[in-house]
Amino acid sequence: MDRSKLLRLIHIARRDLQLDDETYRATLGVTAGGKTSCRDMNVPELLRVLEAFKKKGFNVRSKPALRGVKPASPVAKILSIWQTMHRQGFVQSGDEVALNAWIRRTTAKENGGLGVAQLAWLNQDSALAVKVLESLKRWHRRSMLAKLPPGTPAESYPRVCDRYQAQS
Repeated sequence: MDRSKLLRLIHIARRDLQLDDETYRATLGVTAGGKTSCRDMNVPELLRVLEAFKKKGFNVRSKPALRGVKPASPVAKILSIWQTMHRQGFVQSGDEVALNAWIRRTTAKENGGLGVAQLAWLNQDSALAVKVLESLKRWHRRSMLAKLPPGTPAESYPRVCDRYQAQS
């Protein structure tokens, strides 16, 4: 264990054990041969101090692992791809007004002639949001393939994105 991590753990132990300064320094002095400051200690002495705090009841806990990071919603992906397409020059405007106009045109066929007016409304219909996302990805893929050298294989969307990034 490196010195900085040991120092961090010792100070966390001091806080968790609610040690006042006098008790803390006394513990340091007893376990580290009279040294009352961690700054003056080497790694083996810091390890002994940490062990002493463990004997007093300190438990080293690691941060809880992220349990299944929530994937980005289709709506967030739509916005992200739209903004990427704008940066790459495939759409003139990267704002939500332009995106909403495209969504309205795209969803009109699916929605009985009335298109969804705002991106946020797609949160209510995840199936429609996925259709819009896939439509946008197909458009983006076609746009990137048109800019890539002739003969570039028409691969999956992520692969075409990677090829386009590598070329740019």
